[in-house]
Amino acid sequence: MEDRTRVDHELVTRVLAGDSGAFDALVRAYQRLVAGVAWRYGVPAGDVEDAVSEVFVKVYTNLHMYRPDHPFATWLYRLAVNHVLDRGRRRGRRERGRTEMPEQVVDRSPGVEQRIEVDERAGLVRAALAEVPERYREAIFLVYVEGMKVEEASAALGVPSGTLKTRLMRGREALRRILVRRHPEHFGGDHAL
Repeated sequence: MEDRTRVDHELVTRVLAGDSGAFDALVRAYQRLVAGVAWRYGVPAGDVEDAVSEVFVKVYTNLHMYRPDHPFATWLYRLAVNHVLDRGRRRGRRERGRTEMPEQVVDRSPGVEQRIEVDERAGLVRAALAEVPERYREAIFLVYVEGMKVEEASAALGVPSGTLKTRLMRGREALRRILVRRHPEHFGGDHAL
């Protein structure tokens, strides 16, 4: 983690000195994190790329406000969350209707039904995750979706690793309760998470 922090600080210093290549390196290192924030906070899949670009424009114009006594990932994460939430408020909430495919175009080849089941369960988990308290949702997202190590995620959130582990445990339990209550046919009994 210290190596990533050191590299980030060097890149920020170079960007502030006018090195555009250093900014490209920051974008490459963190675009997946920003895309994940956009996805998790409900940006439609077709708009995620735009949201990521908007966040990095904001990063570039506000980089002079970054304080190197904190990890860059923490600052970027907060900036991305705030931007995506503001973006959602500006655009308003859109109803996302579900369109059923006509029976004649549904592919019934082997394995398709299993993929449909997995996709359906993933959609239910994503919807339930939106109801988990934010501090737990952030921890779950960073560790299980982004694949960060506990130490990296705790630094990104600015909390001790023990606190992050507690949030993960409580978040998983909250998610499990929501899923079992709402969708026992998928997540109750033998259908554990």
